[in-house]
Amino acid sequence: MPQPYSNVVSYSKTATDDNSFRVVLADVWLREANIHCVTNSSYYGNAQDQSATITAGDIVTFQKFNLGDLYFKNSSAGDNTTIYVVGVTMSKQEIQELIK
Repeated sequence: MPQPYSNVVSYSKTATDDNSFRVVLADVWLREANIHCVTNSSYYGNAQDQSATITAGDIVTFQKFNLGDLYFKNSSAGDNTTIYVVGVTMSKQEIQELIK
């Protein structure tokens, strides 16, 4: 059953160079989210390692995570990827239980 104070949110970001980037710069705790790779394939992972791949046109689903901890990087130099994220935020109670 959904917890109170959840919202549906969406974010997007297009890479402007070949460095790793985050879609959001602050903590955004999501209960569930679909991450869409709209144009040009991308690597994704944490701040130190973006070795997982998402191909243009693919959707990856994540559950119970902080979007601010997820990094992306162009998989091909100069091919600036565009990432869309659509998700449901976690309540304060859900976040506290997750990070215990």
